[in-house]
Amino acid sequence: MASIYRRPDTQNFCLSCYPRPGAKLVRASLGTDNEEIAWKVARKVDLLIELEKMAGIEVPEKILGAFEQFKSLLAKVPTHSAESGQSAEAESKSEVTKIKCPIDDVIRSFLVRSMVANVHHGTSDKISRLRHFFGSERINALDPRPPEVLKRRKKVKIALPWFKGDDLAQIKTETILLYMAEKKYSRSNNRHVRELFHELFQYALKSGAYCPDNPYAANPADDLPSFKGTGEPVTVLTSEQVENQYSVVSKDKVTLFGCQLMLEAGFRLHEILSLRRMDLDVGGKIRLLMPGDRKINATSLKTGQRPVTVRPTLRPMIQSFLRMNPGGDSDWCFASPKGERMTSDAFGESLRLLNRAAGLPWTSQDFRHTFATNRLNEGWNLKVLAQEMGTSVQMLMDHYLGYIDPPVLSTAGF
Repeated sequence: MASIYRRPDTQNFCLSCYPRPGAKLVRASLGTDNEEIAWKVARKVDLLIELEKMAGIEVPEKILGAFEQFKSLLAKVPTHSAESGQSAEAESKSEVTKIKCPIDDVIRSFLVRSMVANVHHGTSDKISRLRHFFGSERINALDPRPPEVLKRRKKVKIALPWFKGDDLAQIKTETILLYMAEKKYSRSNNRHVRELFHELFQYALKSGAYCPDNPYAANPADDLPSFKGTGEPVTVLTSEQVENQYSVVSKDKVTLFGCQLMLEAGFRLHEILSLRRMDLDVGGKIRLLMPGDRKINATSLKTGQRPVTVRPTLRPMIQSFLRMNPGGDSDWCFASPKGERMTSDAFGESLRLLNRAAGLPWTSQDFRHTFATNRLNEGWNLKVLAQEMGTSVQMLMDHYLGYIDPPVLSTAGF
């Protein structure tokens, strides 16, 4: 940003430039990190201002002819920098082609940080999305996960690089928008892409690796449109549809019990897989606890520990499950054939196949929507319901505002 001002002790105009945050004596409005070029640009602007003030003064033709000869001679002589010995033109070109923020270094450190801070599912998701943008070969070479994890990596189709640059500064808001438009992602995928790039640039900014050209719009992902999708109608199952769902999965007692927990207690899919048999119906509550072991291939609980009320309709379902499924050597409610915790993919595939064969279109997320709307229709307090579901009051307001009725005014005369 630059402005012209008049000093109080002189009649001359001066150029005022505001320094760019994080730079060493660099002027953001001059568009360069080179102090010598910045000084020359500022000096040239001062001279242009002086020329404009003298525009009405005529110069003799003899002097103008000599000046034209001087310009032609000056064009043949390269101007060298006092420090580097390079011409100003070569220096300007080298500044343009110089990599300001190497992408590979940023991605490698970003994934290491993600691996330390997040569960392995979150890191795997980031790596998968980065492969589609930067290409499988490049991201696989930067994958910091241990060899035992990489051995279990699924063989997926090789993704060709959509972006082939080496400088993070080359990725602008328009670049990300063109990528999402070409891929024709759904709104959910667009939201994940936006979150990924926002986190990537935010990390690069905080680590000092990325110095934006425009300090007032430092993160390109900030200018991307929002893909929250709040306020839209949700799928809610009627009582007849719920009974139909139970009937479809009744042959598989484990899948049936999982559907009952999600429809009658509001659990998420990955949460029911963290339940142990001893945590069911303890004093009228189900204890949702963090798993004790930290196996890489185990289902993780990312939404916090909490007690969930066992409603009267759910209690006989729990008793029937415990009676018909002794559990054997495994204490998990949802155990794999080896006695370990069942994964989300295994349970989800089982439910999906049964519903697809019966022509049922809904998913486990619709079960949670059904629980929330039914409790709101029963008049549950928003804060209590948010605690039961492991979410926030604002989230309930965003998704289920149409199902929230105002309290009945019981004052006399109303």
